[in-house]
Amino acid sequence: MLKVNTLKFAYGKHQVIRDLSFEAQTGEVIAVVGPNGCGKTTLFNLIMGAYKPSHGTITVNGQNIDQLSSWQRSQLLACVPQNPDSPEGFTVGELVMMGRNPYLSLIDWGKHEDFVIAEKALLKTGLTDYIDRSLDHLSGGERQSAFIAMALAQQTQVLLLDEPTANLDLRNQAVLMSLIHEISRENETTVIMAMHDLTLAAQWCDKVVMLLNGSVFAEGLPGSVLTAENIDLVYDTKVEVQFSNGNNRPVIFNKQN
Repeated sequence: MLKVNTLKFAYGKHQVIRDLSFEAQTGEVIAVVGPNGCGKTTLFNLIMGAYKPSHGTITVNGQNIDQLSSWQRSQLLACVPQNPDSPEGFTVGELVMMGRNPYLSLIDWGKHEDFVIAEKALLKTGLTDYIDRSLDHLSGGERQSAFIAMALAQQTQVLLLDEPTANLDLRNQAVLMSLIHEISRENETTVIMAMHDLTLAAQWCDKVVMLLNGSVFAEGLPGSVLTAENIDLVYDTKVEVQFSNGNNRPVIFNKQN
């Protein structure tokens, strides 16, 4: 379980995160939503240990991440940023093997077990036939899957995804979200995603955490958080919320004037 407790963080005098708290259970898929500048990316950087909060704690199964080394954190947490930089000249297979780095020594190039884990990550993401393909020759969806495969090979308890469906077409969005949901259930991985597409978040996530001005405005099931009233207050946008047949999850439409 990941627990964020009363976090505060500022860039200089600009307070970005204000008393932010939420919890994520094992195997849960959570969408963190909110307008640009609400603190989503900063929150991810705090969870990964890139920044240190001025107040509050972040724990994974009771372990305070600020008290862990970067090596120990990388065995608990993996992150796929939005539009990650591809290592120049790397193949898909080489990228995925990088996920095993937290478990290797400086002179260890990987044991048989590490290659087996990487192969399983490639199989799970449908990239087995792409193992020798250059990252430069992948489509947007294939590239995103390759970085998720690398994170899978890292075998962490928590997976952070910053806008995983950005720049993907509708088909690849559905394929990727289905994969993420499957990973969470099969591996009991806690998945936390920063998302702009509210309907996509509602259809695939167990819980939604809505941020406003660096703190939690609303948290809970998609249907209870993604209401027309909440979206109006947080995004200053009038929308219509309907519910899809069968799963009672909200679908959000911009209101026509």
